[in-house]
Amino acid sequence: MAYLVAVGFGVTGSVFGRAAPAQASAARQGSQDAVEGGPPAPVMAALQTLRKRIAEHPNDDVALTQLGDMYLAANRFDQAIPLYERALRANPRNVAAQTGLAQAREALGK
Repeated sequence: MAYLVAVGFGVTGSVFGRAAPAQASAARQGSQDAVEGGPPAPVMAALQTLRKRIAEHPNDDVALTQLGDMYLAANRFDQAIPLYERALRANPRNVAAQTGLAQAREALGK
């Protein structure tokens, strides 16, 4: 999913770190070719699936974390933080949410 986010939002990293230069170039090129004004269909489908899953199961810490990861990868830190916080309220031991929250807060200087 991180690749889809990288291609869809034109970013070169994820919560797992920066993409290699060759991957970054390919991700940027794919983004330029596929996106005019928004993410490509696969990314939109993943967003819709996660939002639906969260609507049906508001305390699904995995879905909340995955959606937070997508926003983090897209540099939308202000949208990622509340998702990670909700995930951690549901499951304080969610390491991925803890990591994502720390990265998003650091990026915003909080």
